[in-house]
Order: sequence, then structure tokens, then C-alpha cells
Amino acid sequence: MGKNIVASIRAKLLTGLVVTVPVVATVVALRFLLRNLDALLGPWISDLIGRSVPGLGLLATILLVFIVGMAATNFAGRRLISVMERAFTSLPLVRRLYGASKDIVESATLSRRHVLRDVVMLEHPRRGEYSYGFVTSYTTRHGPDGPQRLANVFIPGPPVPTSGNLVAVPVEDLLYLDLSVDDALKLVLSLGITSPPELHGRAGGTSLEGGKTAPGIP
Repeated sequence: MGKNIVASIRAKLLTGLVVTVPVVATVVALRFLLRNLDALLGPWISDLIGRSVPGLGLLATILLVFIVGMAATNFAGRRLISVMERAFTSLPLVRRLYGASKDIVESATLSRRHVLRDVVMLEHPRRGEYSYGFVTSYTTRHGPDGPQRLANVFIPGPPVPTSGNLVAVPVEDLLYLDLSVDDALKLVLSLGITSPPELHGRAGGTSLEGGKTAPGIP
């Protein structure tokens, strides 16, 4: 009886954590972001107009980003941005910071469905253990034994999916799961709690029933 009560309390606490933590994290992140964006141009605008207006710095920052985006879509703007990038990349320390931040932003703004092409399962990190992965691209390795088709697979590390490993795996060693990218990401973020009771897939290159090429392989 006592064990059942403890188990029930534990289950409710875990459920509460799963619901509460994402909400709190989102609110804290938004608060931090809004405060910092408002502080970016807010003081300058306050000095310019002679008074402080909450939120005006945030609106000015969004407007500035929009103007830069408009400029980047025409020839003169692209030339100016190209000159600026060359100036940044000519300085050793600035080059690393600028390059890293640009890569992060470009990766974040790419469509997730185009970057993460297929959901797969592979034997990793050792025989008998399986990991979930996302195919990001394909390549062909040319060696003494002839060409071999490889899939670049990103294996996310829960609970932070951006921390993980990138491995090149022969397509025939992959199991292509009938699972959407969104559902697979939810599975990783939930530490497996949202895993479906059954997983179906196709062996790399051919269907388990034989004949069809696995989806996504060019």
C-alpha cells in the first residue's frame, strides 16, 4: 500500500516536471531575450528623444534587422555585406567569433525538415546497442574496395539534442524508421518517454519486404 502511494506521488512529480520545466525555461529565455534586445538600442533612443520608453529599443532592433535583411537582398547591400565580412574575417579572433556565430544562425534558420532528412536507427556505440539518428546528407567514399555509399548521421545527445556525434555510416547498416523528424526530436527531448510502443522501418537501401529504395537516398 505504502509503495503504491510513493510510486503514485513519484509519477505525478515526474509528470509535473515534464510539463512545468519547458514552460519555465521558455518564459525565462523569452524574458532574457526581450530584456537584452530592448537594452541594445534602448539607451540610444532614450537619449535621442529625451525620455525612456519601455519596449522601444526592442522595436528599433527588430526594425534594424528588417532593414539589414532588405539591404542584403539587393546588389548594393550584398556588396556592402561582402566588404564587411572580408573585414571581419581578416582579423584572427574576430574571424572565429564571426564565423561561429554565423554558422549557428544559418543552421538555426534552415528548415529543420531539409537539414534533418530521415530518422534512422543504427548500431552505436557498440554492438548490441542502438541509437536514434538523423540523416543530414549522403556522400560516396572511394577506396581500394570500390565506391561505397555513406550517410552522414547526426546522433543527438539527450537532453540537449545539439550536443551529439556525427558519424558516416554505410546506408546498408541503417534502419530507416517510419517516424517523422518532429516525433523523433520529441522522443529525444523526453528521454524516451514519448517513444511509440512499436517502431517500423526499412533496411538501408532496400525495403524489409524487398524491392524499394529507402526514402531520402539520392
